[in-house]
Amino acid sequence: MRYLLVGLSTRGIAESAVRAGKDVVTVDYFGDLDQEQICEGISLRREYDVGLDFNPFLFLKAASDLRFDFLVYVAPLENYPEILGKFAEKCVVVGNGAEVVKRVRDWRNVCRFCKDEGILFPKTVDGLEYVVKPKKSGGGVGIRRLSKYVVQKFVRGEHFSASFLGDGENGEMISMNEQLIGRREFGARKFWYCGNITPVFVDKEVDEICEKFVEEFGLKGSCGIDFVVNDGLYLMEVNPRPQATLEIVERAFGINIFLLHENAVKGELEEIGNPKRTWGKAILYAEEDVTMPDTCEWLDCSWIKDVPHPFERILKSEPICTVIADGSDRDDCFEHLVRRTESVRAKMKNF
Repeated sequence: MRYLLVGLSTRGIAESAVRAGKDVVTVDYFGDLDQEQICEGISLRREYDVGLDFNPFLFLKAASDLRFDFLVYVAPLENYPEILGKFAEKCVVVGNGAEVVKRVRDWRNVCRFCKDEGILFPKTVDGLEYVVKPKKSGGGVGIRRLSKYVVQKFVRGEHFSASFLGDGENGEMISMNEQLIGRREFGARKFWYCGNITPVFVDKEVDEICEKFVEEFGLKGSCGIDFVVNDGLYLMEVNPRPQATLEIVERAFGINIFLLHENAVKGELEEIGNPKRTWGKAILYAEEDVTMPDTCEWLDCSWIKDVPHPFERILKSEPICTVIADGSDRDDCFEHLVRRTESVRAKMKNF
């Protein structure tokens, strides 16, 4: 039996699946060098010469000639239930199906549910009903509709996520994780996601929120929520698929997320033990257009992930690679991540 792994970046879930002994093939955007070492795959970037604004239906096109029996998806497929529906006509979707995804990714449903359950969330409106215009405008110039956007009130605070399993009725918490957002140390800006540190403890309320979402929306497999904490705990997003944190959660807890995900979809929830150590990951972004050196030697560094291809051109603001690191606690782990990103920068400067 063969598993097709689909998403913007599938290297993390591919490593987990291969460690679980699965036969896998991938379709993703990057097609990184280290992923090529462990499984067959198609890179949309290389196969179709597209940028990060590619049409997501390319996932279907790229997979059309591949042989596979099961589908496991990661971001951003949760935003395209119609694509999941098309895949479901050809194989078994190991995860949440199109109808579940459509419900839980609709903010109108999420807002109603949060109000009923007393879960805090930022004031949210569907941009379809709104326009934006310059404060100093005239003649209709600069006015545009927000039909492709959700408009939310900005909530200041600390950013976290929670990773949990669901069997459609019950939930099992795996970990709470700090989100690294817009950190200059990694070349990120504003609201850019640039990594995580796990585990952290926030509040027992998080367990209850995850359990409620499983019960209400029938969530299955490995899922997550994002939230901000200030004077309260504000839900920011529900992700009905494996998260980007999976590789450091696996290391921190000594588990295999792919197996846990598959078993949970089958209705088998496993209790998660205590963490063994603090782990983190950081995505390093390009602060200017850059040409990579011969990155084949990077494969010898087990802490460099999502390795770009030798002499690949990476544009400003695009991700270069991911680094992972452990530590005795949160601060030690973060410092380790910073040192390792500096080491990668040094490798690039020496080119």
